[in-house]
Amino acid sequence: MANKKWQTEVEGQQCIIELKSGSFVGGGCLTVNGKEINKWGTSISGLPTQIKFEVQGKKAEIKSKGFMGTTPSLYVDGKEIK
Repeated sequence: MANKKWQTEVEGQQCIIELKSGSFVGGGCLTVNGKEINKWGTSISGLPTQIKFEVQGKKAEIKSKGFMGTTPSLYVDGKEIK
């Protein structure tokens, strides 16, 4: 299971970005400030390796690494968010 939550400020506004996945092969979703913006079904390869989206008009992406993509990282405007 790869659930991850980031809190960051983008364009002067607090943003909460959540990545939720049911299990190693389960589906999941990506939410920004509680609004679902991406959803995927079950997959033998786990999480998608890359999810591109926007936050407050800025380009953002989640890159998943590790066994079956269980280590997600968030980048907003090209900068990694810890």
